[in-house]
Amino acid sequence: MDSGLEMGSILLNDQPDRYPATCASSSATGRRLCACARRSSLDKTSRDAVHWRVVAAVRPQLAERAEAESKAPAPDKPPELGQQTWKQAFPAARMAEDLRAGAVVFARGRRGQPCLDVCTEIGFGCSPAWFDVVNTCAALLAAFPEARSCDSKVFGVDLPAYRPSTGEVLVNSKPQEFRGLCSSHDANTKRLCACGFPRSGPQTSRTYHTVYSVQASRYFEWQVRFMHHWFKEAQVPGRITRLLSAGGPDFLVGPIPTHVAPPNPVPVDAGYQPYNKPAAIMHWLENSKPTEDVVVIIDPDCMYVSPLEIIVDEGFPVAQRAFFSFANTNDVPMQIARRYCTGCTFVDPIAVPVIIHRRDLIKIAPRWLQKTAQIRAERGTWPPNWDNKTLSPVGLGWTAEMFGYVFAAAELGIRHEVMDLQNVPTVHREINTHILHYHVDVPLSNGKRWYKHDEDAGFKFPWPVPEGTDEVSETIVRKVYEAYQHLGPSNHTWTTPNRYTPEV
Repeated sequence: MDSGLEMGSILLNDQPDRYPATCASSSATGRRLCACARRSSLDKTSRDAVHWRVVAAVRPQLAERAEAESKAPAPDKPPELGQQTWKQAFPAARMAEDLRAGAVVFARGRRGQPCLDVCTEIGFGCSPAWFDVVNTCAALLAAFPEARSCDSKVFGVDLPAYRPSTGEVLVNSKPQEFRGLCSSHDANTKRLCACGFPRSGPQTSRTYHTVYSVQASRYFEWQVRFMHHWFKEAQVPGRITRLLSAGGPDFLVGPIPTHVAPPNPVPVDAGYQPYNKPAAIMHWLENSKPTEDVVVIIDPDCMYVSPLEIIVDEGFPVAQRAFFSFANTNDVPMQIARRYCTGCTFVDPIAVPVIIHRRDLIKIAPRWLQKTAQIRAERGTWPPNWDNKTLSPVGLGWTAEMFGYVFAAAELGIRHEVMDLQNVPTVHREINTHILHYHVDVPLSNGKRWYKHDEDAGFKFPWPVPEGTDEVSETIVRKVYEAYQHLGPSNHTWTTPNRYTPEV
């Protein structure tokens, strides 16, 4: 049917039964109104069939495990820090109850698709606790009946899965050392995923709120303006709010969505400004009462290059892999954890960005501030290699707030999926994430560089970008240049340099 574009009219199909509309139909002179559905791995009928086949396969296993766990003697003490297994963290009786309550949906992904995407497509968060349960030949063969055999000698964080090219389902033979991750995938396999929600029913909605913490300063002013420009340009879902720790509103409150929180929440240690992050988040949650289910915490020097849309289930947040690790029990991070993480059986090496359910953040925020203050209060007693800049691998004097979050979450039993959510100059050359983090020097191929701490960083850029510059660095310099060209100067008069120094 001709849609009558040149006539400026809208045309309705008055005989839809005789001439049913098809997605492939087109008109050389018209524009169509289309209904677009989010692509899912399988239609709902097929997805339901996969789910119930897997349920039938895992139910006897869970019942057997629950009976064995009920007869086992209670341990003399909890697992040592970092030694807790998933079976200890998620007892079979609890998993069986979730299964009976319908609090999990088993779904198979497309080739090369991570479980985060599989679950987000059907509107739920990925539940990594279930990887241990479905890591059996029986569960995998139920999900992939076209498979011809089962290989239980392989291992990897992208398992359990099915490899179509060989007709084999793959069981992870080393789940403790290579714990299955929601974010992992392999171009040659299809994953079996568990998508979960609370027993009361699916309550995690596809609603997002991005937040970041700043003070009123010249250093943050241009980062804030650029951030909101990029957020809109990348069409990131949901809202974004600047959490401003200040004695009152500043000149950006009008054009920039802002929540103002009191600064210096720990007066006896007022010089340590990272306290403002947990305090501002807590104040925002208590006073603004956001309704979005998924909160994304970023830093002001993060740059969106594409929409970030990951749904997380309550109790299973996702976070960026930190620069430190708890892998070695004798390393400095683990020494710090043993001292300050009370009753912890695990610790996650994480940093921002953090993608977390709002209800989890409500629990973590007060303890986050408390743990940070506890760590900072004892800095006079730290060994030199915890804080001395020439000896310490972590610089706890500055990173106490990061460790405060890690320990607060661990004490509450909230484990994170650790993954790469951002690309960083000098670390990465190609873009394969939604966010670029420009907290370090941005090198160019001609030996020049751009650095956010330079006095003229917000208005002077090494332009044009020379050929041969890697994609990450080229994109950062190009986008800060374009943002300034689009927004222009703020014309606000600052009395402080381009440093981390608040004026309000």
